[in-house]
Amino acid sequence: MAAEFELRDPIHGFVQPEPDEREIIDTKVFQRLRGLHQLAMAQLVYPGANHTRFDHSVGAFHVACGLTKKLVKSQFERRLVRLAALLHDIGHGPFSHVAEPILKRYSPEEVLRGKEESKIHELISAKIILENAELRTHLSDRERDQIVGLIDGKFGDTYLHEIVSGPVDADKQDYLLRDSYFSGVKYGIYDQERLKNTLLVHEDNEDLLLAISIDGLHALEQFVLAKYYMTTQVYRHRIRLITDSMIQRAIVLGIEKDRIGWLRRLYSYDGSPEYMDEYLKWNDDRLINEILREPDCYSKDLFQRLRDRKLFKCIFDADPNDFPDASIRNFVFAGSKEFYEPREATIAEEFGFEREHVIAYTITFDSATKTESEVPVLHRSKTTVFHDESALFNSVDEKIREQHFKIFAPFEYRGDEKQKKRMQREFKESILRMIEKISNPQENLPLEGGAQ
Repeated sequence: MAAEFELRDPIHGFVQPEPDEREIIDTKVFQRLRGLHQLAMAQLVYPGANHTRFDHSVGAFHVACGLTKKLVKSQFERRLVRLAALLHDIGHGPFSHVAEPILKRYSPEEVLRGKEESKIHELISAKIILENAELRTHLSDRERDQIVGLIDGKFGDTYLHEIVSGPVDADKQDYLLRDSYFSGVKYGIYDQERLKNTLLVHEDNEDLLLAISIDGLHALEQFVLAKYYMTTQVYRHRIRLITDSMIQRAIVLGIEKDRIGWLRRLYSYDGSPEYMDEYLKWNDDRLINEILREPDCYSKDLFQRLRDRKLFKCIFDADPNDFPDASIRNFVFAGSKEFYEPREATIAEEFGFEREHVIAYTITFDSATKTESEVPVLHRSKTTVFHDESALFNSVDEKIREQHFKIFAPFEYRGDEKQKKRMQREFKESILRMIEKISNPQENLPLEGGAQ
């Protein structure tokens, strides 16, 4: 007998929500996710990467349905996990993760105090789930509290939270396959069915954790490799990093230099009903189009460059090994604008760039708390953890955590590949000398936060 309602998904086939879950999918607040690209402006690199947070949320929901059917006995808890997976990205705004540092930068300190471990989109997601009028018509007060608690890891056994947000969660299981498919690459493919079938619930110190059978070790290794390849080949693709940095710089300039009032208000989360009503009206295209309607300004110039694909180039790329002096190395990778902004100004003056067009950008893998490293591996007579069982994991994990410090600027490399490499070498040597001239980096202690 055919399901009452089903969605046809290119990754998972038919997705079959229950009637009450369909009602939530049909709400305006959920449909809004169709306007938020999953990978910001990655379509400038991968033309097919136009998939959205809507697609991904439905996909994560489908994966969670399969996991709960296998792992969760209680129908009540199954429903909560399914709903949590469906709503886990409901708080994303224009450009999703790319704009997260900007929300952190301009939101009032008192709103974020005591919530340093949460990303702002997660705070906004909780706010929407708890208070949105549409969702209130479909979910009871108790259900909404429990869904937020489950996403936060404060309700229920740990494994329920880990199905939604953990080392091998439904979120990753969907986005690796989805991002790979729409980017037109094969790097994110792994055996999702085998991984699901070898996941188990493990009791540890009166808690229940998500674990994997020793028989699933290779499936988990394949999953880790998929994440590694997608990170190095797609998420950290050199053009993707440049577009992300240009988006961030364009928004910051729009707020600080161009004094665009609506833009500052959009990225100053205060949790008020007025803010939430306005926030939910925005998506990627609306933000770009509104900025392009502004009079000539810094922000408009950068978004026009993005629209026309006139992108900046990387003129400097360094890793920690390029800085033998530990104090300078720590200062460079601390992510402090107190270090980056003077360096940007010096580089602009030295090479004749416009000051606002030189972007210092760090890449640091920040998911240590959700790494697969500590996933319990269950043998017949003992329990170990993944990093002890898998030699492959340790080498991949070390590689994926590599840090890079890059400088982007509107420079055009001309000539053949040999000339390009010569110019890149000259840029690197010159910029390294500039950085090494820092006489006493300890005089300016780095602050928290990125340079974007």
